Amino acid sequence: MMCTVMVKRDGFAMPLYSFIDCYRMVRIDRFALPAIAGDARLMTVDASGVVHEDCRANQIDLRDVLAFRPIEGQQELQACIDCGTSNDESDVCDDCHAERSWDW
Repeated sequence: MMCTVMVKRDGFAMPLYSFIDCYRMVRIDRFALPAIAGDARLMTVDASGVVHEDCRANQIDLRDVLAFRPIEGQQELQACIDCGTSNDESDVCDDCHAERSWDW
């Protein structure tokens, strides 16, 4: 017999994986954790079906999270083309920008 975890939100109860699909959440790959800026606001859900509405990326352990979704109203994060960390403003993060030699 299979047991399905139910998520209760907004007056509805639905199976966990249906909830993840309906809310267009990004499933986390355990072998390649995503690079997310520490101050990014996220909605997360864990394997027990607990939904955390508004939390900062630096306040959660992504290894315990099954899926996440950025809170609407903030810009999408870009990954640095050199190191892969998340970057808000350009395609190169500040650390990589400082390490590069811009004197051609």
